[in-house]
Amino acid sequence: MGLIRNAQLFTAAAILTVSCAYAQNNYDPYNPQTMRQPHANVQPSLVDMGFGVDQGNIGPFVTISDKQFAKTTAMRALMVVQLGRKALETSDRTDVKTVAQRMIDDYTKWGEGMQKAAAYLKIELPAQLDAKHQAGLDRISALSGPEFDKAYLAEVIHLETKALTVTQYEAGNAGSTGFRHWAGVMVPKLQDEIKLARESYSADTLYTRR
Repeated sequence: MGLIRNAQLFTAAAILTVSCAYAQNNYDPYNPQTMRQPHANVQPSLVDMGFGVDQGNIGPFVTISDKQFAKTTAMRALMVVQLGRKALETSDRTDVKTVAQRMIDDYTKWGEGMQKAAAYLKIELPAQLDAKHQAGLDRISALSGPEFDKAYLAEVIHLETKALTVTQYEAGNAGSTGFRHWAGVMVPKLQDEIKLARESYSADTLYTRR
């Protein structure tokens, strides 16, 4: 009996050791609680979600939060790109045009990536601005000169500050690991955009006095 008992204990210990080693070195791609590491030598990109780089986003773990993140990002992309194009047409300030072009470049890329991910994950995204965002776009677009510049920059700061809060939450709490990785990449870019827009907004007084 002692030999049998010892054999059972040895087997249990061996299983526990193997399980711990697996847990340390392998990540369950379908476990929304597991913070998976990106594929070796590949920077996480929303465009790659579901296409081999990070398969953790497939399965039943696309949460309500993930869907809301996708929809708000897509809506913001529509708003930011249209506002940016208007700024390029309307503003005479180089710094404002720099902010606009940065926003257009980033959100065009993010919008395209989100469209691909949403199609794969079966998330329905908005195809046009809702009434609230359209009213904001119309209000700012009707302005010109310093009034336009100030309103445009204020709106960018407002949109991006809200985006940063949502994206920081998604980076730590997303059910889909693809969203979690991508939100983490997006956070520092949003911070850079806010910094750029705030610097331009702070310079508004100097331009107004000229």
